[in-house]
Amino acid sequence: MNGNLARRLIVAAVGIPALVLVAYKGGFFLYAFCLLVALLGTWELAAMLLSKQIEINKRLATILTVGLVSMFQFLSFVETGFFILFIMFFITSFLMLLKTGIENYTSRLSLVLFTAIYPGFFISFAIPLHRDYSPVGWIILIFIFVNTWIADTFAYAFGSWLGRRKMAPAISPGKTWVGFIAAFPGGMISAYLAFPYLKDEWSLLILFIASLVATMFGQIGDLVESAIKRDCRVKDSSNLIPGHGGVLDRFDSLLFALPAVYFTLKLLG
Repeated sequence: MNGNLARRLIVAAVGIPALVLVAYKGGFFLYAFCLLVALLGTWELAAMLLSKQIEINKRLATILTVGLVSMFQFLSFVETGFFILFIMFFITSFLMLLKTGIENYTSRLSLVLFTAIYPGFFISFAIPLHRDYSPVGWIILIFIFVNTWIADTFAYAFGSWLGRRKMAPAISPGKTWVGFIAAFPGGMISAYLAFPYLKDEWSLLILFIASLVATMFGQIGDLVESAIKRDCRVKDSSNLIPGHGGVLDRFDSLLFALPAVYFTLKLLG
């Protein structure tokens, strides 16, 4: 067993039970998890941008990230939530204007907002998924976790085995159309596994649809993060997680899958 594989297995042995515990407990545990992922993701983005000699206001991005995640935790995401979003955008825009003036104001403001919203806003959808669908919300979270993991595994395995035609070689040279297509039946396994626990809430058809949505958006999320790394000319978002790279490398698919499944379930009832 090589060293990289051993590190990956150790991380999985610790990380998977931890994710299940967080999903099951919800509340402060889930809030802390989302906050941790969001902050680490924001700091990784700031570091990657710095590799391009683009310096953002990391302190302001951090405050905005904490505010976004806390909004999901402590507010119902309706009129009050939208009002808070408006206030946060207004304050960020004003503070950036005071700090930078008009020189590169648009790009600097956009990057601060992006470094907070990309990890902070998206990961926070785990909170309403758990809360709005209690008492089975934690099962939905595990369903999405498992879906993204199996879909990614199928994409990698079948892409390596049968893939010839590259999907987006300029962004992610290892991705093939065969792998992209194989991810969908792989992800649907999670719907079948979750159905016995969710059959009182949703039909198997709805879970299959949710799986397809999660896989589609997860694959796009993976491509987006790969494009960011390519643009910043880095291999991994960081080396924080042994054998896996950074937080964004590990949760890139999940970031897009969580809000996609949330709105899908809301739409399908």
